[in-house]
Amino acid sequence: MKMKLPVLHNFKAIQGEVISLNIGYNNTVSSDNLFACVRKLAHDEEYKAKFNIDVSEDDLEANELCKIALSLDTNGLEVGKYQWDLFLWSGDHPIKCLVKGQINIIEGISNRGK
Repeated sequence: MKMKLPVLHNFKAIQGEVISLNIGYNNTVSSDNLFACVRKLAHDEEYKAKFNIDVSEDDLEANELCKIALSLDTNGLEVGKYQWDLFLWSGDHPIKCLVKGQINIIEGISNRGK
């Protein structure tokens, strides 16, 4: 069964946590051709944070040609809801949205000290 793009993936994290997502992809890509960022509203010009992206060919499942690993330190984000997506780029042109969703950052209780 072929998956429709973009795939929807929402995160809920306590402010300061690192969120991560590993994606199996059926094409070969370079991390230089991928970009994922966070904006408060989808139409905002400036992004609030950018995901770190690594691509590997280790531990592949059936039909995967690479694994895309995304990580984001939420320490720089204020409590609230955000939009995010992961785009495949060719040069300076976006080609395809692979994953999109929301990030809900909430306040922690015990993470502010003993």
